[in-house]
Parts: sequence; C-alpha cells; structure tokens
Amino acid sequence: MKLKIEMNLKNICFIAIIIICIFSLSYGIYYQIFIKPNKDIAPIIPEVTNPEEKFDELFDNKINLQGYLEENFVSKSEASKELVYTAYNLNESEGDKYEIQASIPVINIENENAKNINNEIINIFYDKLVSIIENSKQENSKKTIYTVSYTAYLNENILSLAIKSNLKEGTNSQRVIVKTYTYNISSNKEMKLKEVIDIKKVDKTSVENKIKEVVQEAIQYSENLSSLGYTIYKRDIKNQMYKVENSNNYLVGENGEIYIIYAYGNLNFTSEKDVVLVR
Repeated sequence: MKLKIEMNLKNICFIAIIIICIFSLSYGIYYQIFIKPNKDIAPIIPEVTNPEEKFDELFDNKINLQGYLEENFVSKSEASKELVYTAYNLNESEGDKYEIQASIPVINIENENAKNINNEIINIFYDKLVSIIENSKQENSKKTIYTVSYTAYLNENILSLAIKSNLKEGTNSQRVIVKTYTYNISSNKEMKLKEVIDIKKVDKTSVENKIKEVVQEAIQYSENLSSLGYTIYKRDIKNQMYKVENSNNYLVGENGEIYIIYAYGNLNFTSEKDVVLVR
C-alpha cells in the first residue's frame, strides 16, 4: 500500500514537471514572437527641432497658400503668376570670382504699397547680386559667395514673406541677412507684429518673456564659447530691439505660427540670429 502511494506521488510529480516544461516552452515561444522587441527595428524617437532650425527649413522658394484662395483677396499685377513668385533667378559660378545661387521674389499685388516692398527687395538683394558680378571684373576682387532664398505663406488675408541671404565676401565674416514683409491684402498695408499677436489674442507680455528667454539662452551659450577662446557676437538683453513694438522682422508661417527673427547680420558681419516661435 505504501509503495503504491509513493508510486502515485512520483507520477504526480512527473506530470507536474512535464506541465511546467510545456508551459515554459510555450511562454518562451510566445515571448519571442509577440513580446521581445525586434532589434532590427530602431526605436521611434520624436524629432526635436529648435525654432531656428525649423525656420531655416522653411525656405522652399515658393508661396504656401494652405488652401486659401488668393483671388478672393487680391488684384494681381501679373494675372498668370502666383501671389509671390521668383522674379530673378541666377545660379552661376565664375572660378575664383564668385558663386551665386539666388532666387529673388516679388509680391504680385497691384498696389503702390506692394510695389514699394518690391523696390526694397530689389535694392537689398538684386542690387547686391549685380554689384558682386560688377566687382568681380576688377583685378583685385576677392571671391564672394552669395545665396538668396525665400518662403511665403498665406493665412486668410495675411500674406507673409521672408527672404534670407548668406553672404561671404573674401576674408570677411559670413553674414546672414533676413528681411520679412507681412502684408494685409485686404487693407493693402504692412502689419506690425503687435497687430498680428492681437489678432491671435496672444498676450504681449508672454511674447516678450519668451523673447528674453531665447536671447538669454543665446547669451549664455555665447559666454560658454567665449570662455573657450572663441570670438562671439555679443547680445544685450536690455536692448529695446527685443520689445514687441520694435520686433517687426517676423514671419507668419504654417497655421499662423509666428517666427520672430533677430538677424544680427542685417547690420553686422555675423551669421548669428535668434528665432522665437510663437504659436
């Protein structure tokens, strides 16, 4: 009787071990197929782009209508052309004299204010292109690298255009120049930044706080570089240029996002710029 009980216990233990083994094997197969991460597939990491990088990626040399119908708002100078189009395009290289890659736009609106903007664009960007080619004919001329690109957006009746140029003349420091024009095509007038943030119902103080935050970070970064011996462009956080009333170099981009641009190369030989994004 005792032997029989021992045999039954052994059988039970044996069966239990088999069940455990089967369960372990099944779980292992299930884990390999359904749970274990596939090492061949890279994990998806959200792309983080800072405002300056995002702004620089916008320059596609075209207008982005975003579904708005331009004919609802405007009388064009050139009926067959877009609201903003490339009026001057040059891609030319002349040995050790110059390299030029320029797409220079105009605003296609039949209005005196729009024409004034176009004249300013020509004076700043096209005339520089011409002077580079003319100066290259002199014997002592130094090689110049010049690029111009633009982007434009239509948000209902607000047309916003940004033009960016990179200029490297001889041994001078590279300059990055950014000019913007935001135009109400219903009233045919340029718009101040304050007008746009009022339309978007964005608090002026919060915008200025964001500007200060971005500029202060840039100052800290520059100071770190300076401590390592690098030559830096010095910003002054107390400068009145950072007030909303004076910050009129801006672009109203996709879905009404506002890029406020402080392009220090507009007045100095530097490629430094700060970009503040307001949503």
